[in-house]
Amino acid sequence: MFNLFTKKQKRIYLDNAGATPVSKRAQAVLIERLSVFGNPSAIHQEGDKASQVLQKARNTVATALNAHSYEITFVGTGTESCNIAILGTIAKVSGITLPHIITTEIEHPAVLEPIRHLEKTGKVRVTYLPVYDNGIVKVKDIREALTEETVLVSVMYANNEIGTIQPIKEIGRALDEWKRERERTFTSYPYFHVDACQAGNYCNLDVVRLKAHLVTVNASKVYGPKGIAALYKREGISVEPTTYGGGQERELRSGTESVALAAAFAEALTEAVELRDTESERLAVLRDFFFKEVVKHIPDVTIYGDTKERLPNNINIRVPGITSDELILRLDANGFAVSHKSACASAETDGSYVVQALGATIAESLENVRITLGRDTTQSDLERLISSLQTIKETFGR
Repeated sequence: MFNLFTKKQKRIYLDNAGATPVSKRAQAVLIERLSVFGNPSAIHQEGDKASQVLQKARNTVATALNAHSYEITFVGTGTESCNIAILGTIAKVSGITLPHIITTEIEHPAVLEPIRHLEKTGKVRVTYLPVYDNGIVKVKDIREALTEETVLVSVMYANNEIGTIQPIKEIGRALDEWKRERERTFTSYPYFHVDACQAGNYCNLDVVRLKAHLVTVNASKVYGPKGIAALYKREGISVEPTTYGGGQERELRSGTESVALAAAFAEALTEAVELRDTESERLAVLRDFFFKEVVKHIPDVTIYGDTKERLPNNINIRVPGITSDELILRLDANGFAVSHKSACASAETDGSYVVQALGATIAESLENVRITLGRDTTQSDLERLISSLQTIKETFGR
């Protein structure tokens, strides 16, 4: 049995859903492009060079999403991208007295909070769909929730806490069929927004295949730098800006663009696409190994989320008798970085609303941890983690 207080061992980072390290390829591009300091809106040579680098990055991101470059808007964060998609859509609606939004109970706060804000101010009506005990929304529930006033359906591709992968392609097809039955065009309401921040490393981001109108992607989840993300907005979709100024990014997101960050993001996303199949296969083996072994050593452990339709790097478990915060801190002291829930909701004290949506009580949702594997994770890392979990439970569990 591993002793928690023996010699110091290497740190093992297992919070890749929170933030991934910046890959060497993305770092190299970032450093190289920091010398491109001109404002891309300027017409002198320095500005033109910056504009060319920015356009190349836009083209690369578009290629990864099977989109046109003019459909890609660079923004600062995934949260900003989601806010533009949601708030911008509602701001453009006309002719509907009370617009209707459909989403799920387990969306990221970047989606839920702007929707709740709109709901509180009386600007929209919202349907929050359940995800049942496996963490997956049913397409038929979305279909049945649609009304003539529905203007937006927002469903995340892969959940940031429990890793469940939603049937996005099937949802997109269902929305398309619903419109055709009413002789509406693809670009008519409802729009389909997909928060794909957690999906970039492991899922197909082809926006045509997904039949999505708005897609959010984030550099800091695909081994790129923080401070840069993107919103795919299909041509013909009408969205109001949420910030105003110089009219950059086709007037959707004013402000001088960060050329170096955009270039590094494009490189990171390209690398993620290249590694998608091999890393998904490798990490799925490690994830399933962990599931198999942890129940042997901690029989009363609870695994949250579907064990198959989930990200290959995601593990979410409850270790009864020890709170999430205590377990995280004890693991941290022993060289492991894991988390409880979205870092964006870490200040909340009433447990994880995501695992509660699966049927967990508030007390139970205060005892789960999220373990997310990455490119450096090995089987020996997970063996050491399981040993540490077992020791902590036996020593400190109640």
